Amino acid sequence: MDDFTSRRRRRLRASLVFALANLLLVWAIALRYVPYLETPSDPLGISYLILTWVGHFGLLVLLAWLPLGLLALLLPRRILWIPAALLATSALWILLLDTGVYAQYRFHINHFMVSLFLNDKNGEIFNFSLSTWLSVAGIALGLLLFEAWLARRLFASRRARRLPLWRMATLVLLAMVASHAIHVVADARYRTSVTQQVGIFPLLFPATAKDFMKEHDWLDPRAARAERVGIASGEADSLNWPKAPLSCTPGDNPPNVLFIVIDSWRQDEYGPRVTPQMHAALAERGRIYRDHYSGGNSTRTGMMSLFYGLTGNYYHLLNNTQTPSLLISELQQQSYAMGIFSAASLDSVGFDRTIFASVPDLRLTSEGDTPAERDRDMTEDWLAWQAKQRQQSPDEPWFSLLFYDAPHGYSVPPQAQSPFQPAAESMDYLELGPDTDPTPYRNLHRNAVHYDDKLIGRVIENLKAQGEWQDTVLVVTSDHGQSFNDFGKNYWGHNSHFAAPQTQVPMILSGPGIAPGEHGGTTSHLDVVPTLMRHVLGCTNPLDDYSQGHDMLDPTLDRDWVVSSSYVDYGIIEDERITVIDGTGSWKVVDPQLNTLEPTFSPAVFEAMDALRQFYKP
Repeated sequence: MDDFTSRRRRRLRASLVFALANLLLVWAIALRYVPYLETPSDPLGISYLILTWVGHFGLLVLLAWLPLGLLALLLPRRILWIPAALLATSALWILLLDTGVYAQYRFHINHFMVSLFLNDKNGEIFNFSLSTWLSVAGIALGLLLFEAWLARRLFASRRARRLPLWRMATLVLLAMVASHAIHVVADARYRTSVTQQVGIFPLLFPATAKDFMKEHDWLDPRAARAERVGIASGEADSLNWPKAPLSCTPGDNPPNVLFIVIDSWRQDEYGPRVTPQMHAALAERGRIYRDHYSGGNSTRTGMMSLFYGLTGNYYHLLNNTQTPSLLISELQQQSYAMGIFSAASLDSVGFDRTIFASVPDLRLTSEGDTPAERDRDMTEDWLAWQAKQRQQSPDEPWFSLLFYDAPHGYSVPPQAQSPFQPAAESMDYLELGPDTDPTPYRNLHRNAVHYDDKLIGRVIENLKAQGEWQDTVLVVTSDHGQSFNDFGKNYWGHNSHFAAPQTQVPMILSGPGIAPGEHGGTTSHLDVVPTLMRHVLGCTNPLDDYSQGHDMLDPTLDRDWVVSSSYVDYGIIEDERITVIDGTGSWKVVDPQLNTLEPTFSPAVFEAMDALRQFYKP
């Protein structure tokens, strides 16, 4: 080996020694995440914490070392310490900042947060004193001086370069692989001691394989859930939610509560033509909300906002800790019988471990080869459940969810009425483009809604025939809307933008104590839980003890802005603009037709950011 190659190899090894030495600092700084960790107490959870702490932060350090390793092959040792010290200082400082951001907002630093900081001229979100700025500068300078000293010392040390570096790096990577393997098993087995830890680790994307295991008969989701339901459902220790214990007093004649939710139902698809059964039953009895928004443009976040009264940024923490909806828990506390019926599998979107985590013997799936068949099966099962409920416990109030899926799957049985023509035979998103005529697909979607409306008509007639119609509080709505290239920008389906076609949905409330009529002000799914908790379950807490919503029976309710989330993005929706923040932290501002506007922050953005952290413990 020539001398030049030997020197490059020594520099490469020295740079790796420097990176692994900084791993100790990374582990120490990351301890600032610990106060927000749902601390495990069982061997599996403790093993996952140790392996992830070692492996994941080790992987991040090794990834950060790659550019330094490249420089080590190019630069002489006498100057290599300079970029090494600058790179290490920058990385550690970003990690230190991230721990502070996470403490405030429970998500990690990104471009949006940087932009918000730079535009927060009035200190509405970030307010630092002079002493804080001096401390920040002092820490940054101290880190730089320390890293410069460490780099020069280690690059000159022959002893350090003799360490078994590649074995150490391999052990770190093996720890990372092992932690992901544990998460795969824990996620499938509903082990919250593992899944609840995920959120604190920056840039962690844990492996899951529940669907794969189910397909290969390695897992029975119903049995796995039943085994853990009494143990797994609980609450997130890092949330101050509710802020005070609920104080609820049931009335003398508690009403039944029925949620009818149609997946992917647009706001403009409610009325005498598309939904004649519901419209006829609710026209004189229902309270219709004309400007209502879901808290999500996807099923997961839309349903979460509907049943928790919380914005989507809380979803992962609630899912990882398997924390149920307070609405559902209070209904159970007040001895409501629970009848949860869904055409789509509840475990496919995680509702078995979030909204209904506290419900035993949960019905996870419906029978049928198509969404329309499963909708019919679900309705028949609900009618049978109701007959049994009336026979066994006629005086017991009940809660039910009927979650229809045919419009989401563009599913209409061949024998069903299809009044909207011309209609496509099926939906294939791969065939769609900016010039595709949306009419046949829109009509297919309307026909699917019309089909579900007939099934819902059977539900309504059953309640009337059994004398329960007047004693049932009814919530009729959707999880999100659906796009049909409404603005000529080639958006189809959902989960792709936050404009009205995907976020504005029907909302009708009906039942005892609810005055019929129309409400013209802007409302949100976040408002449903506090309305029911106050007026149905007799909860006297201030609404902001447990939700981010308002009372929908307040005739003056008219929100200036609403927040809606997708799986990774979220939008702050105002009358004339929508601020969109994606999962990477990039952001933009668009108008209601999705045309790009100048990227500036409105006052609503600062208000929304403050509201998003409402229930995080300080």
